[in-house]
Amino acid sequence: MRSVDRDAEPDHRDSGGQRPRGAATQALFTVARNPDPESRLPYLLRLPVSGADEVVLATAVRWPGPKDAFCYEVGDWPEGAEVLEQVPVVTCQRVGVAIDLVLRRARSRRSMFVWTMQRRTGRRLIFWRTATTMAGARPGIRVPQARGLERALTVAVDHRERYAWKFGRYAVTLERRELPVGDYGVVVDEHLVAVVERKSAADLAGSAQSGSLAALLADLGHVPHAALVVEGRFSDLVRRAEAGGMRPGWLLNLVAALQATHPRVTWMFTETRDLAQDWAYRWLGACVQVERGISPLPGEPEPRGTRGAPAEPSRGPNIASQPAASAAEESATWPDGEESEVGTGTAMLDAQARSTRALEEARRGRVWTSAGLAEACGVSLATAWKDLRALVEAGQLVAEGGRRDRRYRAADQRPSPEDG
Repeated sequence: MRSVDRDAEPDHRDSGGQRPRGAATQALFTVARNPDPESRLPYLLRLPVSGADEVVLATAVRWPGPKDAFCYEVGDWPEGAEVLEQVPVVTCQRVGVAIDLVLRRARSRRSMFVWTMQRRTGRRLIFWRTATTMAGARPGIRVPQARGLERALTVAVDHRERYAWKFGRYAVTLERRELPVGDYGVVVDEHLVAVVERKSAADLAGSAQSGSLAALLADLGHVPHAALVVEGRFSDLVRRAEAGGMRPGWLLNLVAALQATHPRVTWMFTETRDLAQDWAYRWLGACVQVERGISPLPGEPEPRGTRGAPAEPSRGPNIASQPAASAAEESATWPDGEESEVGTGTAMLDAQARSTRALEEARRGRVWTSAGLAEACGVSLATAWKDLRALVEAGQLVAEGGRRDRRYRAADQRPSPEDG
């Protein structure tokens, strides 16, 4: 009798190319024989793209050799296709107009499918690429490379930022306005989609030690693209720690822990102010392209709504369309009924309008928290806390409760019985 190895990798094949029972949650990369007798591409590939419809391609090889493999999109998976191989998938996801594929096996595990364009004819082409094939480029074919990011860009600068970057070497239009978080940002369709927080090495060390950096990173994480740019070297942190009486190892541990705890925020040590501006300009430009459905890396964009098109862009806080460039504009109140909820944020109010709204609703009986005001006005927790504290200091609100559950009510309103 044939012995059974219970620890062996299970065989996922079946004659119809369907996922076997009990493996419904396991994504599989499938290679089958092309049933079309007239096709010059003898193999079919089925890609289980994460969060999207599967992609079915015809190709000439089961895995690329020294050259890219040409692929043709065939639409739906044909019934009765003879399955030759099925491999569990670690990752299969879109990156712009390309698909990254990583398989769960020791060899021949990483590859990329690129939707690209032939320069001479303008014809859309699909190529299956591996690390080996990427060493050489096909003549006449646009291969993945960084797009030119030196384009005109409008950058919002927080009006509280002192000695702001000028981006003097680039075609950048600066708008002074109040940002809910970060020092520099870009807006797409009235939504803040990318922000940069600028710090020196000394600021980074001090804010990490005080705990304010953790709160800042949490706020930055609510924006689709966020970066912390340090005008200095990583080794500067060691010197700052020693100068401030801290153990260097303790500070480096803290920074590493903050990076791991807030993975949505990109960190960049740029050594000089000029390099910081240069990187931030290119990074913000790349974020704008991504949010508009254009990959800054491989291929050319596909029209929206078609197979192979990038996913819909993410959305950050909704932000007012007019820049807060002057003190007069900052002190203007927001007209009644103007704020409208969009996505996860609301139309952003200026400082005076936020205070007016908080006070009026408190007098009508609302009990505020920092989180409640931040959500209502589309600002960070730190900004909401400052607004409420200013009203307390002015004697218009009263703060109650401990630090973690502190609430704010109108000074002339008594607590209700259910509030305790």
